[in-house]
Formats: sequence, structure tokens, C-alpha cells
Amino acid sequence: MNKKDLASFKKILIQKRMEFLNKTSKAQREIDTDSNTNVGDEIDTASQNCEKEMYFELVANDKITLDAINDALAKIEKNTYGKCEGCSNNILLERLRAIPWTKYCIQCQKEAENPKNKK
Repeated sequence: MNKKDLASFKKILIQKRMEFLNKTSKAQREIDTDSNTNVGDEIDTASQNCEKEMYFELVANDKITLDAINDALAKIEKNTYGKCEGCSNNILLERLRAIPWTKYCIQCQKEAENPKNKK
């Protein structure tokens, strides 16, 4: 991978990190706001609890993605970005363009997701 591609991926990853941080902050504010407004009957409370659970799930998923983005940025600094963590082969640029924080080539990703490989 050339320096131009690395710089481009770094810029994309930084932008995505900011988007996820903003999204996570907004979700956290929603959770905090909902916690302070427990007014209503049992149905309202159940609905608010459901919304809180949804926000918690979104924040947890975004945290996983943020960690992957930070890992990818660290790999750029270490000059190991674009290498599959499973087989050490280069990840296709098309895959990196689609998911710049991916850790695996398509083949290793398929193997990781295969239920037969999970214990």
C-alpha cells in the first residue's frame, strides 16, 4: 500500500471515529435525559426502559467499532495497516474501502464467522 492510500485511510478513519464519538455522546445524553424524566404510568416506564436498553445496545456496538477504528489507526502508525490478523496477507483495497477498520481478509472473516469454528 502506498503512502497516498495510507493517508487517505487515516483521514477516513479519523472522520469515522469523530462520527462514532458524536453518535455515542448523543446516545449517552439521551440516556441521561430519559433517566431524569421518569413521569407516567407503568406503560410509559416500560417504554422508557425499552428505549434505554436500545441506547445501551447502540453505545455498546459503537464502542466495539470505535475500538476497531483506534486499532486501525495504531496499525497505520506501526506501518502494519492492511495486513490480515488471521493469515498476514494483504487485505484487498476494495475491502478496506468498504470497512476501513477491518482486521481480516474476506477468507479469514468467513472462517471466523463460520459456526463450525466456534466452540
